Amino acid sequence: MAKKLWLTYAWRDNEEKDIDFIVHELDKTALELRFDRRNLVPGQRLWTQIGAAITDPNQCDSWGIVLTPGSVSSEPCIEELSYAIDRALSASDGGFPVFALLHKITPSEMPPSLRVRLGVPLSDSSWVEQVVAAVERRSVGFKPEALSPWVLKYHKTAEGECLEIRPRFDRISPFAVCVDLAEKESGNVTECHVGPAGAVPNGHIAFSWIDSQTTLTDGTRAWAWGAQNEANSTTSYFLFYKRRPRRVWFGHQQKLIMVEL
Repeated sequence: MAKKLWLTYAWRDNEEKDIDFIVHELDKTALELRFDRRNLVPGQRLWTQIGAAITDPNQCDSWGIVLTPGSVSSEPCIEELSYAIDRALSASDGGFPVFALLHKITPSEMPPSLRVRLGVPLSDSSWVEQVVAAVERRSVGFKPEALSPWVLKYHKTAEGECLEIRPRFDRISPFAVCVDLAEKESGNVTECHVGPAGAVPNGHIAFSWIDSQTTLTDGTRAWAWGAQNEANSTTSYFLFYKRRPRRVWFGHQQKLIMVEL
């Protein structure tokens, strides 16, 4: 049988149909989604129905709340939370999942009873899968995205921007950074420095420093900077420019790779 999830939310959070969107997405899963507009009977006492919907094992297998600044300040939502927490604490096997779908809220604004439980950020593209996993009392399973062995970060500067370049784990020496010659000759790309990762340097001390025109192995006319200073997880090279160049080469001086920015 399908697992039954009771969803609590503040009506004000549906002014732009956000709640309806959540319902629409969860209705695509194997869950049986229950909430006030769908399951309450008109003309009957409201809180008797809601209390039963959350506390009766025949009506509900799990409880979730769309947690926003609006629902946190809603007395009806907090009352429903108390029903859910009471049932969760009385379940001898911890078999009643209680969780929050987080939206536009900071940890400090969350009720303590939910702060100690792993929530589901609606900003996460896998939120639907996470909700299903929570109801089914299983881990969602983390699947990391494909990542580059390089760390590239952009930093604002007084004259534009700089690109920080470093290997994630490798240690590379001698290291070089190159741009198209036109980028240097036009004055767009101005200089390159080496220094501690994460901190834009004002200058540097480099060994066997290169700062000159060159021709790459594919025939591209380029401007190159480089040194014997090792690029590693704690030491980066920083390329300074006014407008972001179209492409940049970097890596070991004998084995450069090209990245389009």
